[in-house]
Amino acid sequence: MTGRVTALICVVLGLVLTTGCRSRSELRLKAVNVRASAIYCLFDPSCAVTFTNSSTIPIPISSGGTSFLHARSFAGKSGTPGSGLYGYEYRIDLSKAVETMVDVEGIGKVSYMPCMQSIALEFGPIIDTLDYDGDGKAGDLAYVVTDGGPGKIGLDSFERYHNMLTFRFDSPICAGGHHSEGDSTYFFGLVSAQPSRFVTATIKETSGLSSASPKMKKNIRHKVQVRAPQIGTASEPDRPGSL
Repeated sequence: MTGRVTALICVVLGLVLTTGCRSRSELRLKAVNVRASAIYCLFDPSCAVTFTNSSTIPIPISSGGTSFLHARSFAGKSGTPGSGLYGYEYRIDLSKAVETMVDVEGIGKVSYMPCMQSIALEFGPIIDTLDYDGDGKAGDLAYVVTDGGPGKIGLDSFERYHNMLTFRFDSPICAGGHHSEGDSTYFFGLVSAQPSRFVTATIKETSGLSSASPKMKKNIRHKVQVRAPQIGTASEPDRPGSL
C-alpha cells in the first residue's frame, strides 16, 4: 500500500512540475516583423491610420541631449479586420541623447553612456485574431514595424505575467557619443478591444554605470506615463480572440 501511495505522489508531482514548466515557457512570446502598410491596412482602407492619441514622453536618464518614449494609438474603422479594435504602438528614441560625465561615489567623475534593455507596462488582454505579417495565419500577438517606419532596433521577445508585459530588445538602446548618433527602436505594437488609459511604464537600463560601484543600484529604472488599454471588467467582457 505504501508503494502505491508513493507512486501516486510521484505521478502528481510530475504533472504539477510539467504543467508549471509549460506555463513558464509560454510566458516568452515572439513578435513578427512587418511593413507599416501591412499593419495599417488592417485598420483603415487607406492604409494610413489617424493616431487618436500620440505623445512624446521624456525619459529621465542621466545624459546630455534628449531621450524620448513615443507612444501612440489608433482605432480600427468600420469594415476593416480591425473594426472595433485599438492599436497601441511604442518606440524608445535615444538618437539625440549623448554620453555625459557623472559623479560616482567612491570613484569620482566617469563617462556615462546609458543603454536601455527593456520596458514593462500593464496591458491586459491581447487580441490574437489578426494576421500582421500576411503569412495567411492568424494568431500574431505583437508586431515590429521594421519597414516603412523609423528606428533600427527590434524586439528579442516579450513576456506576459498576468496583465504585465515586459518587452526585451534584441540589442541595447544606447545614447550616442559626442560625434555619433544614439540608438532608437522600431515602433512595436499590440492590439486590444479596450480604449486607452494612462499606466506607468518602467524602462530598465543595462548594468552599465551601476556595475562601476557596488554602492549604486544594480538595476536603474525609469518611470514614465503612457497610454495602454483599459483592463476589462466583469460587466464588459473581453472580445473573443483576446488572450
